[in-house]
Amino acid sequence: MSEIVLRRNITKSGIHLRRLVATGVFLAISLVLRMTASGYVTLFGTNGARVGIHGVFTIMPAILFGPWYGAVASGLGDLLGHFMRPMGAWLWQMTIIMAVGGFIRGWAWRLLRGRSPFSTRGVVVALTIAFLAFGSFSMMQLQQEGITRSFYDDIEDPTAVDTSQMNYISRLVISRTQNTREPDVQLAGRIAETAYAPLGAGVLGIVLLGIDFFLTKRLEKDDKYRPHEKDEKYRNYENAEPPLWQADEGIPDDVIGVRARFAKMAAILCAPWNGSIMPLALTIILVSLLINTANSVLMWAVAVPAWSAFPFMYIWLPRAVVALLNSAVNVFIAVLLMGVCYKQPHMKSLIE
Repeated sequence: MSEIVLRRNITKSGIHLRRLVATGVFLAISLVLRMTASGYVTLFGTNGARVGIHGVFTIMPAILFGPWYGAVASGLGDLLGHFMRPMGAWLWQMTIIMAVGGFIRGWAWRLLRGRSPFSTRGVVVALTIAFLAFGSFSMMQLQQEGITRSFYDDIEDPTAVDTSQMNYISRLVISRTQNTREPDVQLAGRIAETAYAPLGAGVLGIVLLGIDFFLTKRLEKDDKYRPHEKDEKYRNYENAEPPLWQADEGIPDDVIGVRARFAKMAAILCAPWNGSIMPLALTIILVSLLINTANSVLMWAVAVPAWSAFPFMYIWLPRAVVALLNSAVNVFIAVLLMGVCYKQPHMKSLIE
């Protein structure tokens, strides 16, 4: 009995060691790409947001192996990346944010990966409609009262503005800005929070649904990935359980033919997400936006003093747009990388 337990412990330790080695490989690729194929988007005269595909290689350990591996990869990626090519002072808080974000990413994928595609899509559709409706309603309410960023330009005393006859949204925005030191600047931030941010969240939902639709259809529904019904070589397998295009093993290649090999390949690529990449897209994009928000707060409040003169939304929105676009690209790359990993027997045995 003790020998069996010992063997299990050795096997478990070996799996952890091999996962750490694979995580190190992903981290090395990320660092190389960070040094050679990444850059910054300028924001208010300083480096505003990093762009590049290096981040997806620190995302993969969290997706494949679990939260702790994601924390190690993301934290070390930020730490080593900074000292390999310093861009200003090192912020230990940002390294912690990245490590915590890597952990959350692995935990979120563990939570979402088994969900029904219909339930995840339904939640995203409902939230998208709600955000778009609220953002549009707020915009209409503000425009009805003529409230724009230049509202205070022709008003000598903002505190004298009468809000009693305004609608609720307009009254809320004006009452929170008219007694501030810079009401025009604060007004622009409140308008962004009230109208532009919900609309942006709705656009994010549309992007998620678009990515899910495109990749899912491309990998599962395209006819060229399905076996041809008239081919006698695999007629016997068309009613198999699971169907031929969902099977990833057990059917000899010399029997199923070329087109069925494409079906088999597509099945391996689609295997991790049960016919929908929405959980993967949610995991990557939402956690990336969460990390971006935390880093934006840190840079706005501590790291970049010049940014503190602007409303937080002025800093967060452009950085969020860059993070969204970068994350969308990362989803496409992650789909390919996961397909490759599931296709390799040695890697597949390590995947959580």
